[in-house]
Amino acid sequence: MATNSTRRATAEVSTDLLKGSIRFFTIVLMVTAAAAPLVVVSTYIPISFANGAGMATALTYVAATLILLVFAVGFAQMAKRITAAGAFYNYTTQGLGRPIGLGAGWTVMLAYSMIVPAISGGFGYFTSAMLENYFGWAVPWWVCSVAGVILMFVISYFKVTLTGKILGVALGLEVLVVFFVATAVIVQGGAQGQMPEVFNPAGWLAAPAIGIGFFFAFWSWIGFETTAIYGEETTDPKQSVPRATYIAVITLGVFYSFAAYAGIVGFGDQTMEQAGSLVGDYYFVLADMYTWHFMRVLMDFLVITGFFACAFAFHNNASRYFFSMGRDRILPAALGRTHDKHKSPYVANGVQAAIAVVVILLFALGGADPLLQLGGWLPIFCTAGVVFVQLLVSLAVIFYFNRVGRSGPGATWKTLVAPAIGVVAQAIVLVLLVVYIPFLAGADVVVVNLIPLYVLLIALAGVVYALYLRKRRPEEYARIGKIYDEEELPDALDATVGGEAPARH
Repeated sequence: MATNSTRRATAEVSTDLLKGSIRFFTIVLMVTAAAAPLVVVSTYIPISFANGAGMATALTYVAATLILLVFAVGFAQMAKRITAAGAFYNYTTQGLGRPIGLGAGWTVMLAYSMIVPAISGGFGYFTSAMLENYFGWAVPWWVCSVAGVILMFVISYFKVTLTGKILGVALGLEVLVVFFVATAVIVQGGAQGQMPEVFNPAGWLAAPAIGIGFFFAFWSWIGFETTAIYGEETTDPKQSVPRATYIAVITLGVFYSFAAYAGIVGFGDQTMEQAGSLVGDYYFVLADMYTWHFMRVLMDFLVITGFFACAFAFHNNASRYFFSMGRDRILPAALGRTHDKHKSPYVANGVQAAIAVVVILLFALGGADPLLQLGGWLPIFCTAGVVFVQLLVSLAVIFYFNRVGRSGPGATWKTLVAPAIGVVAQAIVLVLLVVYIPFLAGADVVVVNLIPLYVLLIALAGVVYALYLRKRRPEEYARIGKIYDEEELPDALDATVGGEAPARH
């Protein structure tokens, strides 16, 4: 039997995040850092030129912007009703019931968790190259990657506002540099003048692998859900989260489309050929051609901070999913603890850091390439998992508002029509990704080609575990997707698509 002191110790364990610590501007910085503009421009857009959407890459980013903007309509409506660190996990639970909610939660949690080592591989690669080129130090990429992850844990141990300040400085510099280089290319007319024809949809028919083009486009946005993940720590989340989501989707879409168009103009008809040979040096060469050499040097350093900022943002995202599951007692309760002083989910941060280090070391021991394999194969899984969960969230929006009712101007568009379009659009993207995975990874790489199966098995495992809890441990089952907000949810939530009452206070 527990003693009084044991009960007091248990009761004193902190499980609350630091409410009101994050302001609107910090949310925008966090989600934009997760999208990593310079990382996308320096690495993924050139790969799409050569092996994805080809000359239609800029158009593909425009299309991805519109698809995600439509998805954001329903997502924002859920954010106005529900504030929770689990975001996709909580939204799906409230709309589609606990079993599907837990399946979605596990899928997105593991997808975000794997993004950290994937991006850290790029951080290690570019850091190792920078140390060799500028200082003559031969440091293995994996040492740099592991050191980066350890630094992420140390910083995230403290208040998340420190994270926002760090990301803000790095992000501001990299956005300015890329914008300057892209503008210089376009203003000077590139290799053969402006090329508005690249926005003709017929260009998709000539693309090397349009599914891969959309994969890289959606991968470039992975993490914009950050706006909702930090809802519990945000001042006025019901207003801040929806506004930050729209701003992030639109500004990133314009930025990526602009940078991709500049990349095409820079080399003109030779774009695909040059991208195939230059790959990660593509935009660095453009900087040398159309600006000054010191811009190239600045990009060499900023690409490192860009990779770090991106991995850092996802480290915090994944940690909050582990925290949310721990707080709900779906995973060990220790994951749901927060620091007594800083209110950071320090246990979850430590677990996420350990997972990232183990994955990095496993790839290093296997002799993997940090960019093409660690940084190329894992993103396929991450993107497939997140797009699949976004599809479920769109369905959840429809079912949730079917239950609680629709009111206000444009309610049918916001909570029925737009989410339905989002379901169809994301289903098409998933099909294209599945069809073109062998093209990206190689037809003989079985472990990569089975990625869609992994995603389904993880989601199914979550559903099965939820059903097990419902039968064997009903109290824990009732906590799945619980909302930790000040406001009670509407009484209409007592019915769901599965005929069960969803989680509430």
